[in-house]
Amino acid sequence: MSERLPDPDRSRFPALSVGHVRRLGTDVTVGRIYPRGGPHPIDWNRFRSFGPTGSRFDHHPLPQGHHPDHGVMYVAPTLPDARGRQMPALRTALVECFRDRGVIERSKDDPYFVTMRPRRALSLLDLADSSWITLAGGNAAISSGSRGAARKWAVAVYETYPDIDGLLYASSNLPAARSISLWERAADALPPRPDFHEPLSHAVLDAALESFARETGLDLVP
Repeated sequence: MSERLPDPDRSRFPALSVGHVRRLGTDVTVGRIYPRGGPHPIDWNRFRSFGPTGSRFDHHPLPQGHHPDHGVMYVAPTLPDARGRQMPALRTALVECFRDRGVIERSKDDPYFVTMRPRRALSLLDLADSSWITLAGGNAAISSGSRGAARKWAVAVYETYPDIDGLLYASSNLPAARSISLWERAADALPPRPDFHEPLSHAVLDAALESFARETGLDLVP
């Protein structure tokens, strides 16, 4: 039987210690894949104000709709795993975006891959490598179980800790990798220009896409 994530009880949320918060400095690269076309196009540096959607850590209030004071951006950091291996942002982003479909679609909705380094350090509640989730009464299902249940926790965390920029969590599709849900509080950390910004259809990404598709069991189509 899979583990069930209980509803959050904010009275159990501990005061944050140094070990609960992961600070990502300006030397850490984060990347994301986003659509420039299709029904829901967005810019590389734009937080999504529409929600909550089916994404795991949307912190938007109900009812679903546009909430100008709430924005979310999902990114993948280039960080070492438990064995010290660097986990490329592109690999994690591909799995997060396309694993449910089973195929990497390089042209549909004009997907772009962008990387950037924050202008200031990001303060992220660490749900993967700290004791916070245990102390707060939750469990590992926050990263791999019901997304609806996880969104309740995202709202509770957002309302409890005003100095947190977002969440660092284990990718449910690539557990050794880490993913980040950035909230609108981190808007001032985004740089004016990205380090890399090209469509997935660009030839410069051919080799990496072919390699990561094989490693993650995804098909690759134009």
